[in-house]
Amino acid sequence: MHDLRLRRCVERATDGGRLTVALTQLWYLSRTGNSARPAVARRGVPPGLRWLVALPTAAALVACAVLVRAVPAYVPLAAALGVLVAAAVMRHRPARAAVSEVQPSEDTFRRLMTGHWTRTYGGLPDGVVDDRPAQGTAGRNTTERGGSATVSRPRAVVLCTDRAVSVFLQENDIPGRFRAVLVHVPERTGSSRYGARPHREVVKEALRGIDGFRAGLPVVVLHDAGVQGALLVPLLRAARPDRVVVDAGLPVAAVRYNRAVRLLNAAPSAGAGATATAAAVAVAVAVAVAVAEKLRTVAGLSEEDAAWLAEGFWSPLAAVPPRLLETVAVRALEHALTAPDPAATHRSGDARNQGFLTWPGQAPAPGPDTSRTEGTNTA
Repeated sequence: MHDLRLRRCVERATDGGRLTVALTQLWYLSRTGNSARPAVARRGVPPGLRWLVALPTAAALVACAVLVRAVPAYVPLAAALGVLVAAAVMRHRPARAAVSEVQPSEDTFRRLMTGHWTRTYGGLPDGVVDDRPAQGTAGRNTTERGGSATVSRPRAVVLCTDRAVSVFLQENDIPGRFRAVLVHVPERTGSSRYGARPHREVVKEALRGIDGFRAGLPVVVLHDAGVQGALLVPLLRAARPDRVVVDAGLPVAAVRYNRAVRLLNAAPSAGAGATATAAAVAVAVAVAVAVAEKLRTVAGLSEEDAAWLAEGFWSPLAAVPPRLLETVAVRALEHALTAPDPAATHRSGDARNQGFLTWPGQAPAPGPDTSRTEGTNTA
């Protein structure tokens, strides 16, 4: 990490100074590495233990073949050979702790930008704002409910589950262009990347947020590619059939096979794989199977996407290049405001809020230091 590289990242993130981005977005876009893999429990018998048992056993059998005349010699010799062969062919897979990290870490990056960088250059780079609530520098007049400043006769509601993206939307007045009100409903506790809230809790808070505005207002939902986000939209549609609900969240299929940031819901701990018991592994597998089934039946995900999320993987919406994020938000709002009346389309049998192309087919080509999100259709 050095200042010239960071300035290039800022130039790309702000689209040449046209956009204002959150510090969290800049952290993701200027990352130098990212790795995520779940913990693996130990399987098999360690080599040292195998040979500690096999060698004395084989030696005892050979001694038996030599000393005991009542037993044919080939019997204990064959048994000794079998013990040695079994010890040699047995396989052992050591435990592997879970890994979920972005390099540099967020704390390191924030200390660099709010400490050394600020002291050297007098502030954050132009076009970058700090989105941490404690800093008091992010957003514009947010309300206690988490929405944006008062909008006279709003035409739509933008529901966002990522604070950095909420700040990005506010700072660039994207909801204001369409007379929409912004409601922030966090998927995670505090600023943690691992503390995922139960999806029922997220849905309840989201319903409270949109119910504070006129019935019938269309809702645009921006969410991470994770379990909570995948379930949020279909559950909102089921709970409020009178509203158009547009899914503008990050699709799982858009992040599984490219350079997008991947993280794990559970915070990794040293030796997690080594201490996992067979019972704990069985419980984790059962939970993952249940979650995957819910994602397939409720969210309509493919078997592969559902299994990937159920394993604990997710990808943050804040890691999407800001120019692409702006495009998605604008298209979603345009679609929401021109969608037909939900009651009328429901009577005609049309899918009133399905089939919206939430992510453009051609993403802006990022530079070598940024992430890329491929387009995909979301049904």
